[in-house]
Amino acid sequence: MEEVLLKAEGLRYSYGQEKEALKGIDLTVKKGEKIVVLGSNGAGKSTLFLTLNGVLTPDLGRIFYREKEIGKKEINELRRNVGIVFQDADNQIIASTVFSEVSFGPMNLRLPKEEVIGRVNSALASMNLTEMKDRPPHYLSGGEKKRVSIADIIAMEPEVILFDEPTASLDPVNVKMLKDVLDEMTNLGKTLLISTHDVDFAFQWAERALVFSGGCMIADGPVREVFDSPDVLEEANLRKPVIMDVFESLVRHGVLQEEVVCPKDARELESLLQANSCRAKEIDR
Repeated sequence: MEEVLLKAEGLRYSYGQEKEALKGIDLTVKKGEKIVVLGSNGAGKSTLFLTLNGVLTPDLGRIFYREKEIGKKEINELRRNVGIVFQDADNQIIASTVFSEVSFGPMNLRLPKEEVIGRVNSALASMNLTEMKDRPPHYLSGGEKKRVSIADIIAMEPEVILFDEPTASLDPVNVKMLKDVLDEMTNLGKTLLISTHDVDFAFQWAERALVFSGGCMIADGPVREVFDSPDVLEEANLRKPVIMDVFESLVRHGVLQEEVVCPKDARELESLLQANSCRAKEIDR
């Protein structure tokens, strides 16, 4: 039986009297899941993450971590085990050097010095920041700051990590590096939720998709099924990933069979076309 780590029941949150950002959200997150959270600006994605991490206290509803309801006494336990990488890295960075910034969280956990150093060095290496460890983080580029903020959370080693727009400010090389880091985290048993506007990244990486619109969760299911729903995409102002459009075009033109599962990226598509070509040659013989 799959282990439930996080559970939310009827979450509601308002910014003042005029805007209700979350309107009764129910959500269950199981260990090891790779979940993408989609929706336009103001849909409620960031507010959801802030409530799941304990930064915001919901107006109504309950949050459970490992079946324990979170109240004031349990909030620190929630924050230790559910880390969040903020969309704006400047909101997260506080220290004078990259090394001291990434070490801040592990030191607050009162870990032995050797373990702190080991965690920090590992986190810096994973985000290609080792050579920048003595530099002031506030003078780094936007993409470099983003990598520092991700290293912050990696060093904390939480069980669940929430990434709010992690690909923002990253160039294609660093997006590829981020995906490799996410894959490594998954292999280590981490549970990951990523909020993003990048539908191509979402389709390539995630297994499950949550779609938000106007503070409501309008879809929750396998990522392929969600992107194959025109009504959901229209309501949430989303588009299909490019690879799905290419695949559907190849099916329409008879290059590929409709029953073939849509590949997640260009490499999978190339393998699929090669296999299809080999089958065609065998038939010709």
